[in-house]
Amino acid sequence: QRLFTDRVLADVPIVTMHPQWGPVIDLDAFLLGDGAKFFGSSAVGLKKQLATVKTARAFPENIEVAFEVPVSSGLLKTFHFSISEIKPNPSYKPRKADERIGYFTTGYSDFGKYENSDVRTRYINRWHVEKADPSLKVSPVKNPIIFYVEHTTPIRYRRWVREGVMMWNKAFEKIGLLNALEVRYQDQATSAHMEKHPEDVRYNFIRWLNNNVGTAIGPSRANPMTGEILDADIILTDGWIRHFWRKFNQELPKLAMEGYSPETLSWLQQNPQWDPRVRLAHPSNRAFIAKTIAAGYHSYGGHPVAHNDASLIGDQEFDGLIGRTSQVNGFCQAADFRALDMAVMRFALDLMGNHHEGEEDGNDGEEHAEKEEEKAEEDMLDGIPDWFVGPLIADLVAHEVGHTIGLRHNFKASSIYDFEAINSDEIKGKKPFAGSVMDYLPVNMNLEGFGEEQGDYGMIEVGPYDLWAIEYGYSIVKKDDELKSILARVNDPLLAYATDEDTYGPDPFARRYDFGKDPINYAKSQIKLANDHRAKILDEFVKDGESWAKARYGYGLTLSLQMRSLSMMANWLGGALINRSKKGDPDAGPPIEVVSANRQREALQFVMAHAFEDKAYGLTPELLRHLSMDKWIDDFSSAIEDSTWPVHDRIMGMQSSALTMLMNPTTMGRVYDNEFLTPADEDMITLPEILGDIRSAVWSELENAKEGAFTARKPMISSLRRNLQREHLERLIDLSMGGGFSSASQKPISNLATAHLRDLKKQVDQVLEDEGVTPDPYSQSHLSEASIRIEKALDADYIYNASSMGGGGGFLRFMREPQD
Repeated sequence: QRLFTDRVLADVPIVTMHPQWGPVIDLDAFLLGDGAKFFGSSAVGLKKQLATVKTARAFPENIEVAFEVPVSSGLLKTFHFSISEIKPNPSYKPRKADERIGYFTTGYSDFGKYENSDVRTRYINRWHVEKADPSLKVSPVKNPIIFYVEHTTPIRYRRWVREGVMMWNKAFEKIGLLNALEVRYQDQATSAHMEKHPEDVRYNFIRWLNNNVGTAIGPSRANPMTGEILDADIILTDGWIRHFWRKFNQELPKLAMEGYSPETLSWLQQNPQWDPRVRLAHPSNRAFIAKTIAAGYHSYGGHPVAHNDASLIGDQEFDGLIGRTSQVNGFCQAADFRALDMAVMRFALDLMGNHHEGEEDGNDGEEHAEKEEEKAEEDMLDGIPDWFVGPLIADLVAHEVGHTIGLRHNFKASSIYDFEAINSDEIKGKKPFAGSVMDYLPVNMNLEGFGEEQGDYGMIEVGPYDLWAIEYGYSIVKKDDELKSILARVNDPLLAYATDEDTYGPDPFARRYDFGKDPINYAKSQIKLANDHRAKILDEFVKDGESWAKARYGYGLTLSLQMRSLSMMANWLGGALINRSKKGDPDAGPPIEVVSANRQREALQFVMAHAFEDKAYGLTPELLRHLSMDKWIDDFSSAIEDSTWPVHDRIMGMQSSALTMLMNPTTMGRVYDNEFLTPADEDMITLPEILGDIRSAVWSELENAKEGAFTARKPMISSLRRNLQREHLERLIDLSMGGGFSSASQKPISNLATAHLRDLKKQVDQVLEDEGVTPDPYSQSHLSEASIRIEKALDADYIYNASSMGGGGGFLRFMREPQD
């Protein structure tokens, strides 16, 4: 009590005393008097005297009020306050959280305890769900969790929204709680439940918005003392179904940056020339983006985990998780990249439509007529068959409902079955293909060669991890020790778990939108899908009367599939599998298991084959001549872009991003550490092997230099490959200098990069001096410049640890041995 005294949170004048209810205060003054306490920096300079009440609603258990008020810049902002009553619930018993199962938590620190492991107490966030008849093994619940589907939800979607909610009843019924969740429809035509308002905390609503943004989020409100969830709402938009027309330079950087750690982001701050956000940007905007990144110098490279604003939710991936007593789902991207898969499906449907119209039938047309009749009878939801999009809506709703009943993301759930098994009769329609609906799962689109048949497109029910998590969180137990037997199953492969903070670590399975126990097969299927679509863009995808801008859009989609696959597989390099089991858990192995050398090699070869080779992009002069765009002056971004597709810029952006994935210091450092974690008599991939393989793949023309004369039209080294080689050379030079990162792996990486520069110069000079090889002007000047560039780099002065120098500080200067 001497150290941690009570404190005054706020003081406001008492306006008057009500004879029955006591003090009356000016709520405006209370809420706006120190707005920064509630809204952080966004409320700095708030001018409360100029505030106006925008909305105000009073319900039996909560007040909702929004003020429009200018801040220091003069900009008008709206600040919304929700004030709710917390009713005591003496029958509710908090349940301790355990890191082996992913729940949102409510926590506090008790400094009266002296063991570090005891100071922090965390309870899981969960609803108070009880049996109506405790004597029954399976009993209806006396307090079901009821969701009201808002009347704005299109009728055509409502059955699928309901199905997504009801999926969870299987998990509750398994532990004896029957019909724990219910769904009721608000209906304007019949006035059913129209008296209920979504902002009334007594009711849980599923709200539906129409826009061009794919959004789905399921926040909740929990008792800050116990973790009991009191109410929750889900917001859905249909943007991911209707629309995916994003710019190439907006989408690909997000795919390329997936999983980057704070260390990598810090490195990119100091080396923006490596940054996919720069390299994939429009040329006119690159200098600005590079300057912005380089000038930032935020701690942890600006990673959102270290810069979360707890006063606002919805704009950063760790919103709701940090800086709060009770965690909530404050940010969810489950719908975001699903829009990409929906766009690819629309692409496929366009192709299928063309196929139906143009197919020839040898059986006097009867079979064709039957197919057309079946096609006409299909129920379509916004241009997509309901058998495809309907289950995906249910899957997405189930994900958000999972958040509202306390569950966090599980990004390892997609790894429990092989891709071939997922697309087999063994699993299709019989069991869910992933461990949890709480993963960000891609749409399962299978091509010939990857399984017996087309499996389920999405989850058909909650997965085994979901059943396990609900069993731990909601089982009715007399003693907490009864929960130990539930936790003891942690090493069951079907219950694999990793969440948001694991996605920037070394575990390649802790990843969004990967798929399968062996993701390389999924990656290969995505590349095959991209190539198949590219071959049909001009003849089948773009219809008569449509703009050729559609061809540009279609090709951009295939690049997105390609980038997602490259990023997914690059994550395996330097990887280590992490599990959360504790000592003594049944079947527990070490918590860290280095990814096998062969899996890392296979991933490396995949990235090089599908990023470095010209043929990986499926470009032809005919295709490039049709990648045009629509020009509208009111769409500024299209107005300033060229109608011709910038082939060299775009492909160089893809290739440079792939090089960054493979050669960034974090990945190199993990490879170096993994060598030490593996006994010397066991096979393990090494830094020399990786750097050597990359160099061989990038500069293969030097190893296979053919005799004869080349021309500018038929060069020895293609223009795309010259760009790639120049990028690789600059990467080696950067790594040889060692600036910008100070980990223990810096020096061996620098030494190896220097050795590769020397070897590369010998190769280049040998080709230039070979009388039997006559390079074309492009290749000749390219190789000559490379030789000179390497020589200057090897002779250059460099400042050790230059990035950490301060003004006036001393530094060491080293000189490489000069060459004759």
